[in-house]
Amino acid sequence: MKWLLAGVMLVLALPTLAKEGDTFRPFVSYTRYYDSNLFRLAEGETTGVVQDGAYVPVTLDSASDQYGVLGIGLNVDWKFERQQIVASLSKTRVDYSKYSSLNYDGEDYQGTWNWRLGNRWSGKLGASQSVSQTSFSDFQTLLAVSNLVTRDRQFVSAEWELHPRWRIGGGGALASSDNSSLQQRSQDYEDSSGYVYASYLTPKGSKLRGEIRRTDAEYPNRQLVSTSLIDNSYSQSEYNFLGDWTVTAGKLLTHLKLGLVDRQFDSISTRDYSELTGRLSADYYPTGKTALTLTVYREPAPVEEVNSSFLVNTGANLNVAWLLSDKITARASASYIQGSYELILPGQLQRVDDTMSGSLSLSYTPVPMATIDVGVQAGNRDSTYPTFDYGFHSFFVGVRADF
Repeated sequence: MKWLLAGVMLVLALPTLAKEGDTFRPFVSYTRYYDSNLFRLAEGETTGVVQDGAYVPVTLDSASDQYGVLGIGLNVDWKFERQQIVASLSKTRVDYSKYSSLNYDGEDYQGTWNWRLGNRWSGKLGASQSVSQTSFSDFQTLLAVSNLVTRDRQFVSAEWELHPRWRIGGGGALASSDNSSLQQRSQDYEDSSGYVYASYLTPKGSKLRGEIRRTDAEYPNRQLVSTSLIDNSYSQSEYNFLGDWTVTAGKLLTHLKLGLVDRQFDSISTRDYSELTGRLSADYYPTGKTALTLTVYREPAPVEEVNSSFLVNTGANLNVAWLLSDKITARASASYIQGSYELILPGQLQRVDDTMSGSLSLSYTPVPMATIDVGVQAGNRDSTYPTFDYGFHSFFVGVRADF
């Protein structure tokens, strides 16, 4: 816990270094969770963990656990002249009550320089790094291990205002993902991406944008499937149209993204993918105390299932927030996702998952610097592969202090 003590001293000292108008907001949080099916096991399925050097079998009846998440961090918003630095730094410690061999330290660092040059040039320069534990929902093995994923990203963008209503720009990024578990090493990747766009601001304030993106991804570790070593590297092109509209006097905001995604794999061309994708969301504010967000989408998504190379999610989610009083906010959410996996070897039964979940929570702010949260969540998944079915429910209570 030395990092925690050092972090507390640092975040408490930083505000004294800030100038007037700068924002340095350290925080400390702790949340306690209960999960009825931590390993996302199907009925009759068995896994296991290594505890104190011994293998401990886990069934659905023994898959529940409690765990605590202790976090400490700092949010920064620093402005100087026409420049702005926005950063967030956080460290977390996760401790499980029953399956303590899964304990881990997480982190999340993000920093962005919002730069501006003259009256027409602006852009972003930044980087991020995170370490987190992957979900057990796709680990149907005899041994459940703590797989930590380290994700790094560096990005840059620039935009030129060639007319009060017209802008053109572009950018690029480098990203990588590294898995600590040997079982997941085939999912390590490095990618480079770039994009260009042109946008138009209508007289009524709507924003329209056309965009072209290119991504090249390399998977350095070949994946063993059956008796073959498979290269999951690919090149992907995207052609997107994006729009933002405000209607009904600011009470309804809509966001649209339509595009064509064309992914070409370096090996096994039967895995190539070329289809229309899209996302439509609407933010509705019927009163000053209520907000609703509805989103429907069909789009590619990252995949952690070792026998699949590609995942397309089709789904919808609804989020609602009510300000019950000056100090109490209620939130509810519901989601449905149908995930269609592209299996590496053709001819196999295609994996299709239907996942539903919902949550309800309350936030209480007794004083401006402190928040108390309580909530419940439940969900289930039905798959064409029965071993990927699961159901769960969970509860949590947490406190957070922002200084």
